[in-house]
Amino acid sequence: MTLKRTLAMMAMLTCGATASPALGQSAPYPGNDDPAELFGYEIEVSETDSERVAENALRAVQRARDTAEEVKMVFGATQFRFVALKQDSMDVVAPELEKRQSDVSRLQAAVESSALFYTAMRSEGVAASDVIGADLADGDSGLSSEKRVTIYLAP
Repeated sequence: MTLKRTLAMMAMLTCGATASPALGQSAPYPGNDDPAELFGYEIEVSETDSERVAENALRAVQRARDTAEEVKMVFGATQFRFVALKQDSMDVVAPELEKRQSDVSRLQAAVESSALFYTAMRSEGVAASDVIGADLADGDSGLSSEKRVTIYLAP
């Protein structure tokens, strides 16, 4: 092997060795397998069928357009609560859901494009297409950009 080839080979090996740690840092959750711990939020999942939950889900569907805009402003969350609606609750929500399908689609796009929301949903196996509404309440810190999030899911 010539001197030039030897030097070129050594340069390639050196570059590859120094790039490995940098590539390792680009993992989705460096050094941590739990996105909730990484981002500092709690996750609660429930399936419920009560009149109160149906009314809350109905209000969330009615506010879907405004909530989609709010989602873009959320930079932190202390809690994500996923509520899977049962059929009785969906029967209450369904007429409004039909009327506001474009607003709900806008909300689905917003939660899917937010790294915070997307990561929380992915960790629980929730698809954006299952989201029909969301409530964003102020978090414990009092910061307007930090929220407690309830996401309502179609069955």
